[in-house]
Formats: sequence, structure tokens, C-alpha cells
Amino acid sequence: MKRFSRFPFSFFHFLALIFQFSIFSSLYSQVKFENPQINAESKYLFTVSHSLGGTYSYKTLFLADATKTDTTRILTCFPERMELLSGGGVLQVRNRYGTARYSVADSTLSWINREDSIPAGAKAMLPQAVSPDGKWSCFVRKTDAATGKLYLKNMSTLEEFLLNDRCNFDYDEIPAKWAGDGSIFVYEKGGNLYFGDPKAVYQKVQMDEEFRKIGEGTINSVTWASSKYLIYINRDLVYKISSKELYTRGLYSPMVGIGIVIGRLPLGFDARKDRFWVNQLINRIVVINSNSVISSYKVNGTASSYLTSVYSKPFKDVQGSPVDYDVFFCGDGTQILWVNLIGLEDGKRNSSVYRLSSELQELNRVENATRPLLSPDGRKIVFASQRLAYIYDLNNWRETGRLGNEKVISYVWNGNTSLYIGGDSTVREWKLGSDGRFEKEGRMLFLSSANTAFWKPNAQNIVCAQSAVNKATFYDYDPFKNVWQTSAEDTRTSFEFMKKAEVNVYAVQNAHYRVYTGLTDNKLYENALYIRNFAGSGKSYAVYPETIKPADERKKVALVFDALDSADGLTHILSVLADFNIKATFFLNGEFIRRYPKECKQIIESGHDCGSMYFSTADLTEKGFIIDEEFIRRGLARNEDEFFSATGRELSLLWHAPYYKATKEIKKAGEASGYRYIEAGRLALDSYTLEKAADGNKWYLSAKDLVKLYADAAEPDMIIPINVGITDGTRTDYLYEKLSLLIGNFLDLGYDFTLVRNLK
Repeated sequence: MKRFSRFPFSFFHFLALIFQFSIFSSLYSQVKFENPQINAESKYLFTVSHSLGGTYSYKTLFLADATKTDTTRILTCFPERMELLSGGGVLQVRNRYGTARYSVADSTLSWINREDSIPAGAKAMLPQAVSPDGKWSCFVRKTDAATGKLYLKNMSTLEEFLLNDRCNFDYDEIPAKWAGDGSIFVYEKGGNLYFGDPKAVYQKVQMDEEFRKIGEGTINSVTWASSKYLIYINRDLVYKISSKELYTRGLYSPMVGIGIVIGRLPLGFDARKDRFWVNQLINRIVVINSNSVISSYKVNGTASSYLTSVYSKPFKDVQGSPVDYDVFFCGDGTQILWVNLIGLEDGKRNSSVYRLSSELQELNRVENATRPLLSPDGRKIVFASQRLAYIYDLNNWRETGRLGNEKVISYVWNGNTSLYIGGDSTVREWKLGSDGRFEKEGRMLFLSSANTAFWKPNAQNIVCAQSAVNKATFYDYDPFKNVWQTSAEDTRTSFEFMKKAEVNVYAVQNAHYRVYTGLTDNKLYENALYIRNFAGSGKSYAVYPETIKPADERKKVALVFDALDSADGLTHILSVLADFNIKATFFLNGEFIRRYPKECKQIIESGHDCGSMYFSTADLTEKGFIIDEEFIRRGLARNEDEFFSATGRELSLLWHAPYYKATKEIKKAGEASGYRYIEAGRLALDSYTLEKAADGNKWYLSAKDLVKLYADAAEPDMIIPINVGITDGTRTDYLYEKLSLLIGNFLDLGYDFTLVRNLK
């Protein structure tokens, strides 16, 4: 076994090779143990890299003791999600290994819960609705594919209180919203909205739920204008509810009503697909209907009158299609409109920023930006793009800071003058200076991941090197606080010191043990980590026994999207697939290609596979058609030509007939033309409409029920067909609207997503 005691070439070259190899290998592996090394005291280091679809890829550094086989310590903490607790005194970090908390007061990082083993599967991180004061949190614990239980949690004691024993489960949203001071929250239950007092819940003196009812609706029917007022929209009526009067109005709502009506909406409001925002003064409201029509209103305060329309137009952008929106209110009465888009020509994600008044004025465009986050005082927002976090003054939309030089994963404001930014290498705190700009160098709190780590020449201290172009930064580990600090020695000194060191920096054995990676029969892992005790029993054992137990490869399923003649759900679909880094197959009908040539290019430029759904929308099995090989060949060829004309690319040689209706002769004709037929008709259930159900010919399932059906029926090599849009008939909801829920469930079940061409 080869061992390294010196550096035969530039240490920076060595770091670069390790970094490049980790990127290359992640394309082929899922979970891999790397860089094991042991010191004289039998303590050893190793990293675990993950490359799982739908999750972040990163390396986590571990410390273990060969004399104690049941303990390992995690030395890095990747910020997949971050929340601020205890009034800013605690930074909570969540990732695939569990939950850790960083104490601001004593600069220590500790895990409050963590996985005992190395996770082999990809699981979507669940959201939490943490109160602004950081004392409470609302979250949903999943009970089946589409439902769960809503809880209130005391973030200090970790005590949980059940709010709703059956609510919709979602990987993106929590059906609860907090007042600005964290004193009251509103939650959804059974098609109604209720309010709650966390202290009353904790002290078990909360009033019965029937006296805390606000009205009908979903969580999208309400928003907090401030800690003092809740705004509630019921159909077209806009209510203002004082937080001080919630209990009184709850008790006497049959007599006094639930709130004060401050106006009516001209277009009405559908909480299932519309969104609204309101400023603190409650004199401006912005509503976005069906993710397309943007309306800005002045609030007159008159119950019987319509709100005064300032602006109301469908959103159009020649460069992209909108995914979703954020609205921020300026002091002069205008609004900043943030629109996340997917490019029509290149399929890339970008964001456009507008000032909304009587007109829509574009301010700038940002490539591949993260979601913006408003500061508590409403004056600044932060977002990230191109390895930098940007701070903008909201009122004049001027840049006031660029922070960091690494990929930004998450961030959270700590008051108005401090910002925690979690990157792919480090988690740092950035503070606002007296000049109104953020400092140039943030304070490093701890490491997110480890490119490479090793024992220092004294074989006691641990050093981690984060490499960049032609340079590396070294960090020393503090075992008492479980955090890292920039090495006291500068880079040049550390480099020269290690080159001259007469020790095995990457030692794999000492006088008693050898640590190494080896083969495993568990196909969920690329390798396993072993310890050999050659001074005692002489036996080798796996550090994590579960990693060597025989297991099959991860099961695979494929998503196929059928675009017949509607593109209603396309932007949402592409956005969700990009979020999970999943590639899918789109079957395009000739009618779709002719109607939406730019959208066809958007699909192909987003990296997805495109197959054929014939050139017309006709049911090929209906009487009156004379179907022969020539008819099918010409129809498929025409679709190829129209797709090439729209995109400059070729269709894949995959196809299925419109509505999945094909005879054996039709399928054979396609095969003779070089096409492989994809059969998924028995699962194409989201095409069933209310009209068909009313005729008694088809049974109807909601999108949530469809997700549960597919999850319960999950099997390897399953094909799940989803309509991009339905124009013939109506549904209460569409399966594509629950795409993230569907994907998250299959990830939780241990499935990977692949292209349909790769299935057996």
C-alpha cells in the first residue's frame, strides 16, 4: 500500500487534483468514503461525499477513534437550511445528517440530533415556519404521501404541540404564518383559518378552536401587514383584523364579524392559485392572479367600494416565462417586483427586477439568482448570484454590498445590521459598518464542507485546506467548540512548513491500526470504510456495518410529460425539475410544436429529452382512419421536421400515440420507422376531468390523491405520465402543481429519477 510522507509536487496542484477528482467522481458515484488518515493516538479522519439526485453534493468531514467503534464526530456542517433562534442568539443549521446549532455567545457548534449512519438515500429537506423571535416553529410531520400533522414546537425545550392531525403535506410551504413579533400565528385546518397564541398553547390555557376561527380559506388567504394587523381576503372582500381584537372577534364573530372590510377586489381572489402582498401602512395591495396578471391597488378604506386600481396587466417578458414572484414595498408607495423566469431561448434561470407604479419599469436582470430575502426593517434585500451575495437598498434599488466568493446555499438576517451567509465552503457572519456598507471580510463561523483535511505535523491538530485557483486557505480545528479558525500561520508559511515535515501527513496506519477504503456488496455505496486491528485480533471490520450489507442498486423511475396542445404548466414543471436537478422526457404533439415553438426550444435547452406524440391530436384508434405503416411514418416524419424547424434539434426516436391510444399495428408501424414506443397509458390519470367523471365514464382523483396513488404503487422502472396542461375539460387541480410533492415522495422511498430511455 503506497503511503505519502512528502509532497513530490506543488501542494496547490495536489489540492486542485483532489478537487477536480471529486467533481469527476461525483458524476458516477452516489456515496463515497475518501481520504482516510490516522494519527499515533488512533484517531482518524475521513470524508464522505454525496452525489444524489435532488440534493446538494458536498463532502462532510468526520473524526473517529479506532479504539471506540461506536462514536464518530462530524467536523463540518453544510447549510442546506438555516434558521435564526432565540432572538438571534442561536443559528440553526439543517442538512442530511441532522440539525446543529451555533451559539453566538460562545461560538460553539453542537448537534442536537443527527443520523447514526451514513445516509444512502436522497431526502428533500422539509421547511419550517420559525417565528420572527426564534422561540417557536410550526412544521408538518409527514404521515403519508400527501398528508401530515401540523405541530407547534418550542425551540428551546423541543416540546411539540399538535395543531392539526390531518393537513396537506408539502415540501415547499407550511400552512402557518407568524405575526412580526412572534406573539400570534395563523394556521390552516380543514378549509378554515384559525389563530393561536404559542404561550397559551405551551401553558395549556388556549381557548377552544371554535372561538379562534378567522374564516374560510387557505393560508394564502392571509398575510400579516405588521405585528398589529392581519389582512384576510375572502373571495373579493379584503378584511383588516387587529391582533388585539382577535380573541374578542373570535368569541363574538356571529354578531360583530371577523374584521373590518377595507375594500373589494375587482378580479376576485382564488387562494389556490392567486397570491397577494400588503404594505405596513395597509394602503397598498399587490395581487397576482393565476401567476400572470399583476394588479396594484390603493386601499381607500371604504367597505362598499372597489380598491383603486393603479396598475393591472398580464405579465409579459420576451426573454422568459415567469415561474413565481416576490413583492417588496418602498417608502414612496411604489413596489419592487421580483420575477423568477426561465429563458425561452436558452432554458436558463434568471430573474428580472421591476419598479411597479402606474407602469412597470425594469431595473435589472440577474442570472441564476437565489430567492431574495428582506431585512426586518424592510429597507434592504439580499440575494445571491455568481458566487456572490448582493445587498440592495430597496427604496432606490442601489447596490450597497457584495459579500463572499463562494456558492451561496442559504442566508438569514440577524436584525438589520448582521447577515449570516451559508456557502458551499464556509458559514460566515457579515456586519454592516458605520458607513452603511457591509464589511469586506465576513467572520468565519465554521466550515460547510471539506475539500481535503489532514493531521498537522504534530499529529494532534487537524487542518482543513479549502482550495481555489492557485491558492489555498488553511483552517485549524477547535475540538472544544467544534468550529474552525483561519490558521495562525499564513498560507506560504504553512505550505513550506508542511513540505519540510518529516511525518506522514496522509498516514493510513499507526502502530496498532490501519484505516482504508475497500469494496462493498452494498450497491448504494461506492465503497466502504474499514479498520484493521493488526496489533490485536488482526481482524478488519467496517466502521459502518450497514454499508457492507448486500443491497440492490437504487430503484429507478422516469417522469414523462405529455404536451398535447397546452403549455399551462410548463414553466412550473421546468422550474421544479431544475430545483431537483432531474432530467425528464417530454412527448410533444405536432399541435403543441406549432403553437409553442419557443417553449419547445425552452424544453430542449433546459437539458430534457424530447420524444414524439405524432403530428396531430387525433385518436388514431377511432373508426374512419386507415392506419398503415406509411401513415404512421409520414406523421412521425412531419413531427420531426416541425420540431427541427422550431429548435434546430432532432427529436429522440421515442414516441407514443395521442392519449396513449394505439393498436399493435400502430406500434409496429412506429417500430418500422425506427421508433421505440413508450407505454404509460394505464397511469395517465391526470387527464381525467370533472366532465368525464360526471358522465360516469372515468373516475376522478385530485392531484393530491394522484400523488398518493403513485407513491403507494411505486415499483422499479415505473413510468409516471404527467400532462403539461389540459384544455378539454376542467379539473380542480393539476398533477403538475404537485410535482415537487411527487418527486419528494419517490426520493423518500429510495428511488432515483432517470430518462425513460434508460429504463428496462
